Amino acid sequence: MYKQILQQVSEKIDWMALMPLLLFFIVFAGMIVVVFARRKGHFDYMAQLPLQEDASLNEPQS
Repeated sequence: MYKQILQQVSEKIDWMALMPLLLFFIVFAGMIVVVFARRKGHFDYMAQLPLQEDASLNEPQS
């Protein structure tokens, strides 16, 4: 009985190991596409955000 269960699991374990690898590769490739598709100006803008003064923070809240 145990041999039969282990044999059935061993046939499916290849897919269980392959699916997370494929998912990781798809997400990683998608992020590479997103990064290279953005313009440099967008990255420069986002890099300057923490350095900009926000006028709404200096105003008293009512």
